[in-house]
Amino acid sequence: MKPNSKAIIVQSFKQLIQKKSIDKITVKELCEKCDINRQTFYNHFSDLFDIFKHLFKAELFAEIKENRTFETWCGGFLVTLQYLSRNSKMILHIYESSYRLEANSYFISLSNQLLENVIDECMKNQQVVLEIQDRQFIVNFYRHVMNGLMMDWVNNGMKEEPEMLLKKLQTMIDGSIPKAITAFAEEEKRHWTTPCGFRFDQ
Repeated sequence: MKPNSKAIIVQSFKQLIQKKSIDKITVKELCEKCDINRQTFYNHFSDLFDIFKHLFKAELFAEIKENRTFETWCGGFLVTLQYLSRNSKMILHIYESSYRLEANSYFISLSNQLLENVIDECMKNQQVVLEIQDRQFIVNFYRHVMNGLMMDWVNNGMKEEPEMLLKKLQTMIDGSIPKAITAFAEEEKRHWTTPCGFRFDQ
């Protein structure tokens, strides 16, 4: 097995996916480009889309890891849009393929990870703890908003500048995440507290 064969596979895949759809790339072609055998490939990845997931997560999360708190969620979102824009050929060659649904599911999973961190840090700063279902409702709401905008943008060829899309999103929801958490916390407090001020769970 060649040293750093995994890195060679990833780099070769990135070169190929810039030029054509993932549907037109084969494991055989990739192995020949890397000068490795098929077993070496499968020692690292289960299929071609597995390479994309590894590449996408490694590169994107390296860029947004410092921009995930609720005060700077917009920074993380902008970094994501800018990454997609810089790698537009790769993204479109994935999204406009038979892996479209799988790509959607993967993007949703990554959005959940980012937003769960955002909500948890916001709750910590506000010194509140929400019930699991309320926390997940907030995560799901903002995931639908952000993923919906992002997927529409991708579908339209990513023509609008990332900064402009972020500006519009900020206008709509800036500051609303802390407000939502406060509102849910107050509703939970009313639900669990008797008229005399005693909590049922005490």
